[in-house]
Amino acid sequence: MNEAEVVSVICEHLQNEKWQFWIDDHPIHKELNFQKHCLLIGGARPDIFGLNDVKQIFAVEVKGLKDYKKALGQALTYKSGVNISYIGGISSLLNKISNIAIPSGLGLISVNETDLKVEITNPLYNVSPIFLEDIKNELTVLQNQKKKNRSFSSFGRTHIINYFAPIFLFQDEDIKTKQELIQNFEKVGWANRAYSELISGANTIGILDLNGNDYNLSKIGQFCLEHFLTIGIDSISKLQEILNKTKRNKCVYSEFPSLAKFLQLIYFQNPDFKQFISILQSCGKREISSRNIIDKLVIDYPNLFLNFFVKPTAKDKVVSIFLFGNKESLMEDYKSTISDFGQYNFFFAFKRHLVHLGVLSQENTTFYKKTEELDVENDFWILGKDVLI
Repeated sequence: MNEAEVVSVICEHLQNEKWQFWIDDHPIHKELNFQKHCLLIGGARPDIFGLNDVKQIFAVEVKGLKDYKKALGQALTYKSGVNISYIGGISSLLNKISNIAIPSGLGLISVNETDLKVEITNPLYNVSPIFLEDIKNELTVLQNQKKKNRSFSSFGRTHIINYFAPIFLFQDEDIKTKQELIQNFEKVGWANRAYSELISGANTIGILDLNGNDYNLSKIGQFCLEHFLTIGIDSISKLQEILNKTKRNKCVYSEFPSLAKFLQLIYFQNPDFKQFISILQSCGKREISSRNIIDKLVIDYPNLFLNFFVKPTAKDKVVSIFLFGNKESLMEDYKSTISDFGQYNFFFAFKRHLVHLGVLSQENTTFYKKTEELDVENDFWILGKDVLI
């Protein structure tokens, strides 16, 4: 049995046991019809990861006919990010390393080549893995994923009200295609004509769900629309008035503080956003430099760094940097890291979003220049006083 065949047998068994899991999107798994995703734990990628039937976070390093000693090191690495870590493989070959694996706190998932029966030897439970928060955040996103993308830092519009405009287009119908939404935007004459981006952004926030080619209001989006109607913002034209009153040097938080706090709560429903703000707060100071933020993400939250900060076209290259143990290179030349891999809007539109929400103070300056001119040592994120988590 090759590795892909072993992965397939193990996954079928885990499905029967009601475990929720994803497999690594490595090319050797391309023929397997299971949910795929790339997860990094300590600079390595588990073949299978997820939640078992009692909601413990697990990872499995799977081997076929060789490399079982190498699997020991990889499975031990996964202990830094999950509650329970396994080596999966062919029974006869796993037996040769079981006397090392089990005393090391690893579990075994054995596949019998003759009858394809699977036997699980459970590992010791890891109480406080150092990367657990990063992995928990990633799994939370995957469990609720109904999005095309997930990075707030990809947003190009600096004003957050733009991204709430699409919910008013669902007052007459429950489901619309993207083209129908764009046509409706054109009819009402919404001032910002980046309609496609606004729809995508509403999906990222979580107020629109995407099912196939159709969009509909999520439960959060329905709640948001009902709240707007309750406070007198009962049409898209009224929302446009709010936007016009909070332009330029003004912001939602300064002009409509109660609305800004409500929008904070909506944003905080997104696990990536909530995790990022928690990281800012964990720094223990009111002013955090862009360098501190990048370092924290690279060292402690590599998956959030990949999916929140890194632009999609550069993700594979950054994954390779982590896999080859070169993450320090991302902190040696910040200008290169930002220009080659980062979302420009992380320092531009996204930072302005946080000011509108009141998460960041109005004292913050927004970066408008070329990426290579950003001084990460002296670009500060100054926390506001009304952060609701």
